[in-house]
Parts: sequence; C-alpha cells; structure tokens
Amino acid sequence: MMTPDMGAVLGAFTIPIDIPTDPMSTLWMFPLLLSISIVYKATKIRVLVVRRFAKEVAILFGTISVFMVFLGVVLILLVKLLTE
Repeated sequence: MMTPDMGAVLGAFTIPIDIPTDPMSTLWMFPLLLSISIVYKATKIRVLVVRRFAKEVAILFGTISVFMVFLGVVLILLVKLLTE
C-alpha cells in the first residue's frame, strides 16, 4: 500500500532537475571532491593520526582538483580547436 509521502518521493524521481551549465556551477565540484578525499582516506588509513590524515586528504584533494581543472582546460581547448 502506497502512502501519500511515498508517492511524493517517487514522483520526485520522474521530474528532471534543472542543473545549470554556467561556469559558476562547476564550483560545486570542490565540496564533492573534498568529501570523496575524506572518505577515501578514512577507509585506507589504519591508524588515525589527525595531522597525517589531514595532510593526506589535502594532498589527494589538491591532486584531484588540479587534474580536473587541467582536464577541463584541455577539453575546452579541444572543443575550440575542433569548432573553429
């Protein structure tokens, strides 16, 4: 038996969410990358030492962030090269 709340939850999955494609919306990538870095390092570390954990999370976050920005620039240049 479906309750009205269940119908609202299921209905939410049938309506597409408007995701903006402007450059400012790409900044939402960084909180996601930070959470991925924290969770990944938390599952890989055997003994939690806060200073070492924070350092490893910062290194992983920086590495992924730099790579993502680099990849974005390369893709933008590739599109400009192919469309002009």
